[in-house]
Amino acid sequence: MRYGYARVSTTDQDLGSQTVKLTEAGVLHENIFSDIGVSGSKKSRPGLDNLLSVLMPGDEVVVFRMDRLGRSLKNMIELADNLHQQGVTIVSVGEGIRTDQALGRMMLQLFALMAEWERTYIIERINAGVEKAKRFGTKSGRAIGRPRRTGQAVSLALKLIEDGHSHRSAAQIARVSKSSVVRALQREQAAA
Repeated sequence: MRYGYARVSTTDQDLGSQTVKLTEAGVLHENIFSDIGVSGSKKSRPGLDNLLSVLMPGDEVVVFRMDRLGRSLKNMIELADNLHQQGVTIVSVGEGIRTDQALGRMMLQLFALMAEWERTYIIERINAGVEKAKRFGTKSGRAIGRPRRTGQAVSLALKLIEDGHSHRSAAQIARVSKSSVVRALQREQAAA
């Protein structure tokens, strides 16, 4: 029996492209297990755990890419070894890998190593961005690393509006958002 597994790390992402590829690979829609908003670094995931509970010798687990199974080298190798011992094959549609072949098992380990490296690299970039944000004193919700605009830029935009520029044009010239200019105008009107 062919079973599929799809995973996305955040609830903002969509499983659509993965499930299409799995059904194109011959997996029935009702045989696709999934996890939404669950990190691939976690060993236990509800959808994956459910999938593992129904597998029998001779079954195949089809994934879009190997990194959908996990992003921890240790967990992926353990999972692949356990499935191999049970007589279950992992098939990656994207990479063209089958773990019932020696080359496929080797490639699985390489892709698992790359997935873990990518996860570590993403974490390092996020931490560097947070540190940069702290240096510039930005707060969450603002673009990381971008220093706050001073009131001088908004004042320039207001002067440009007085000189006949549109709100949008003045904001572009002063390099501030149009909403910042509108808020400044509203504050001036409220104060008057």
